[in-house]
Amino acid sequence: MAPQTLVPDASHGAPPQPVGHQEEGRPVLLLMGDETRDHGGWARLAIERRYRLLSPPTRSGGQDVVPSGVRGVVTFCEDTVGRALSLAESAGLPAAPLRTAAHRRDAESQRAFPSDGSTSETALTALVVSTVLDGRAAPLFVARPEWEARHSGYVVEGADPLLRHGSVTEAVRAAHRDAGIYCGLTVTEIHVAGWGDDLRTVSLRVDGLLGTDPLLRAGSLATGIDCALIWADLAAGAEPDLVPRRNSAAAVRLIHLEPELVATAAGLDIDALPGGIWEVHLVATGNAASEPGSAAQALLAVAVGESAAACRRALDLLPSVSQPRHHPRPTYTDERNQRRTHA
Repeated sequence: MAPQTLVPDASHGAPPQPVGHQEEGRPVLLLMGDETRDHGGWARLAIERRYRLLSPPTRSGGQDVVPSGVRGVVTFCEDTVGRALSLAESAGLPAAPLRTAAHRRDAESQRAFPSDGSTSETALTALVVSTVLDGRAAPLFVARPEWEARHSGYVVEGADPLLRHGSVTEAVRAAHRDAGIYCGLTVTEIHVAGWGDDLRTVSLRVDGLLGTDPLLRAGSLATGIDCALIWADLAAGAEPDLVPRRNSAAAVRLIHLEPELVATAAGLDIDALPGGIWEVHLVATGNAASEPGSAAQALLAVAVGESAAACRRALDLLPSVSQPRHHPRPTYTDERNQRRTHA
């Protein structure tokens, strides 16, 4: 089921417009697979400001073809990473970012480092998102994961003290070297124990990311770093812009609906949404995400604010004020409702 956009980036102004008809002068990237994971189309909008996205032509036997002049291959879907990687490698195009996106091997190590007084937490779990160029990881932002009974997500603050913690940065870079990651976008999961004056033990796990990951959406909104465009630049073999342009906060949260019910856009009171809600999507999760015609099972919401607390307050209010209308899960796709949702 394609995600339904309920609030299309509306509370803080219109999104940047693509330059889809100004084709000359823009390098071409091949886009493999569907775009159901590009919620609201934010990644395509960002990439098309610099690149033209084309679907790869195929030969009569179904084999993908790379036209001349193409600079790289991208995909928005994990299911097609392998196919995109094979095509890039066979055509002699940059393949390292796709190889990193396919990286699911744990790169865990135990490292100790002393406190430098930059933070007072006694224990934490954090995600460090990095760009890797020529084997050197450059942390872009830090996300704090949050789990509750009915929702999960991440909160990003541009001024997170871990981002300035030199020992954490070095540990992240060492983990990338251990994993043999040369180029791409990654997320490093950090578990810190014994925080304080004592030495701290850090457990590191490194995974590759695609440019459409909701975690990157939150990071882009909090820092002004265009993570989707970074992903495209790396795929094209170009130097990405890593300079932050704002210092705020953003959060993304997946709010699970009751298993036997489905929310429809007709029941969402957009006017009653709390301030700070940037966009809301109806999405399918788990097995339903790959089943055509499956009903939405969750709300994917994005909030922005001056602090992490402000983002959390907006997202905490969302279930009570949106009150989506519920009805038993249908066994068919309501095409009329989907058109109304996108209107």
